[in-house]
Amino acid sequence: MSEPRRRWLRHLGWLMAALVCTIVFWPGVLAWFQRDDFAWLGLRLEVWNAHDLWRAMFEPKAQGTIRPWSERGFFMLYSKLFGLEALPYRLTVFATQFLALWLLHRVAWRLSGGNARVAFLAPLLWGVNASLATPLSWTSAYNQVMCSAFLLGAFLLWLRCAESGRGRDYAAQLAVFVLGFGALEINIVYPGIVAAWCVLAGETRRLWWRVAPLAAISVGYFLFHNAVAPKVRTGPYALHADASMLNTLATYWANAFGGQLLGSFEVPVWFIAIGRYGFWPLTAGLLGFVVWMTVRRGRPLVLFGLAWFAAAVAPVLPLRDHISDYYLTIPSIGLALAGGHAAAAGGPAAPALVAVAYAAPSAFVGHGSAEYYRERSQEAELLVFGTQRARELHPGKVILLTDVSTDLYWSAVNDKPFRLLGLDDVFLAPGAEEAIVANPELGDVGSFLFPAGQVLRQLDAGKAVVYSAQGGRLRAVTRNYHAVARTRFAPALAHRINAGNPLFADHLGSGWYKIDDGNRWMARRAELWLQGPLKLGAKLSLTGYVAKENLVRGPLTLTVTVAGHTLPAVQVTQPDAEFHFEFPLPPDLVGQPKLAIVFELDKAVIPPGEDRELGLLFGTIGIQ
Repeated sequence: MSEPRRRWLRHLGWLMAALVCTIVFWPGVLAWFQRDDFAWLGLRLEVWNAHDLWRAMFEPKAQGTIRPWSERGFFMLYSKLFGLEALPYRLTVFATQFLALWLLHRVAWRLSGGNARVAFLAPLLWGVNASLATPLSWTSAYNQVMCSAFLLGAFLLWLRCAESGRGRDYAAQLAVFVLGFGALEINIVYPGIVAAWCVLAGETRRLWWRVAPLAAISVGYFLFHNAVAPKVRTGPYALHADASMLNTLATYWANAFGGQLLGSFEVPVWFIAIGRYGFWPLTAGLLGFVVWMTVRRGRPLVLFGLAWFAAAVAPVLPLRDHISDYYLTIPSIGLALAGGHAAAAGGPAAPALVAVAYAAPSAFVGHGSAEYYRERSQEAELLVFGTQRARELHPGKVILLTDVSTDLYWSAVNDKPFRLLGLDDVFLAPGAEEAIVANPELGDVGSFLFPAGQVLRQLDAGKAVVYSAQGGRLRAVTRNYHAVARTRFAPALAHRINAGNPLFADHLGSGWYKIDDGNRWMARRAELWLQGPLKLGAKLSLTGYVAKENLVRGPLTLTVTVAGHTLPAVQVTQPDAEFHFEFPLPPDLVGQPKLAIVFELDKAVIPPGEDRELGLLFGTIGIQ
């Protein structure tokens, strides 16, 4: 093959991969926001100064994650520029994916010694992998796409460095590798990928000293992350470093071929069978090719794709109870490299087998999954902007939502998207929770529920309106709901209040100041009333904020008394930070219609320019 034709075919491979990837996952371009997106979109609202910006960018979040490029900075910058217009976010995700496909095309070209067929097939196979559906449709999963680009970019620079020996190539590779930690923690496996290449390419002696600094950086990051991440011993994120990892590996390997979820779609039985069992002949053919090339042809570098897969999937194998398809985004790059080599060398039948048993089922599942995310997010969009319109029609009134499906609640309502539009006083109507399947891993439905004992009072006073959210599109149902509420809900105190909401002012006694930006300051001593717990094991939960001025005289000691029971005192020590305390409640309080609760601090301060003695700034107070 002539050099111009090889070059043309090489570029065609990347362009074809980008085109096919877009055809398969195009619903992701049109997706709106969902679930975690709303939390990241709201991050900018917490930034008021340079200190807040530093915390927002680099303070460890859930599971100790620190992803300043792919989550924090990305969402804060784009929310500043584009607000809730999702298209620029989505186009950026796809542009990054196209970059990653081009990098994979270049990596495959170099690994195969300039084999144009391998460079054509590898990005094409990765571009139809079903695992891309989530990161290409759900903006919070952008970290997977960005980290793919960082890993491929760093490795491409490594290959150039190994060939040229130039220090600037090594330095560029090192910089890209380090920056990759700002995208996703899985970046830690990069030295393992490089080491695998050195072993398989026979370059260990020549290049080991260049691998050592990379390994040292990953070890340092691991120790740092282990120090800041919370220790999780139960739940889906608990680690299980035992024999179950083999079962998890087998599951991920089968899922990497993309057809395991075909049974969730309305397709012929024979197509489901191909998707479910097609990975067996593909696995056998791939392993046979690898063994033949390694043993008979003496070319162990063909093992590299499998080594990439193993290295990239290894960190999630202990998560036995949290198997997620999008975790395969980066490992499936290795599968595409191995499959590209095998299909290019397997004769005329190999591409047909790959197309039927791998590409077709995977692309079908990927497209269907992307379509599901698009529909789910657009239902959330209808709900959020419909609620904004309801606020325009009913200024100053509480908006209660009913007929909220389980999927809509967990994909939108639970993550409080309404605050992004400055919408306060939006709640689930009492009774709406009955249609929502509980999911304790994601949150508590009760935290968004308007108190049943208060709803009739607000409706009678004309201070609340009710909208049905069936299908995401809002429809006014206040009159019908009001009639039902008269028969179902008797007036009573709430179990949970927001101290900064004027609706709950009648629950507050002495020691409280006026509402301040959606919260309420207490003095040194404050009292309130709540309805008692409904069952044993309940806890009193407090959330709020403490300013650094409140701690100028040292930590604050908070004592809580509930119906005459003095609970164990707690200390507030962290300045300019939110606090969250929980207190187990005595069993004799169960069923009490009214509990007197008293908060008392050992000291309070009068900040400069203030004439009030300020204690703590409270948000929600509730029994759960």
